[in-house]
Amino acid sequence: MTLLRGPLAPPPRTLVDVLRRTASDHPDEPALDNGAQVLTYEEFVDAAEDVAAELHAAGVGPGDKVGVRIASGTTDLYVAIAGTLLAGAAYVPVDADDPDERARTVFREAGVAAVLADDLELTVRRPGPPVADGTGPGTTDDAWVIFTSGSTGAPKGVAVSHRSAAAFVDAEARLFLQEEPLGPGDRVMAGLSVAFDASCEEMWLAWRSGACL
Repeated sequence: MTLLRGPLAPPPRTLVDVLRRTASDHPDEPALDNGAQVLTYEEFVDAAEDVAAELHAAGVGPGDKVGVRIASGTTDLYVAIAGTLLAGAAYVPVDADDPDERARTVFREAGVAAVLADDLELTVRRPGPPVADGTGPGTTDDAWVIFTSGSTGAPKGVAVSHRSAAAFVDAEARLFLQEEPLGPGDRVMAGLSVAFDASCEEMWLAWRSGACL
């Protein structure tokens, strides 16, 4: 069967491309609001770039994985995720409230090169030579690896590439609220743990459109 609508698919790009485009178009619009702190898109990307630079200095870049275990409801959680993506690495989230045993299992199985914790504290597990700043992901690099609950056995990690993730984000933007598309001034609630894959939908509904998470 021929897929006649293939030419209508969005052009391949990465989540970094998505975020940078939004930040360029709406630098002064709020990107994150946790009730105590608000970051504009420019501030959000600047903070994420600082994390990316620290990862690069530690030898973490494309092809690597970074564990993220930071308290929910903090701007640092999302800065860590964006910074990992900007560095070209894939983030591997564990809920901060999950048992330490699960965190150890997930990070071991994923083979993380580093872990970002509260206050953006970086622990490097596998040092390497510095990565050039500005090095980002390609479309075939993984964006995230999210693990199943393990209720039917050992937790299993599911990786999603930048190309697949960005294609989903772009397609969703075309389909969601077509008569009144999301945009600057709108707000999207982050109600799910980042260790659950549906949280990606919440984040990128906001960041693709210039809305505030």
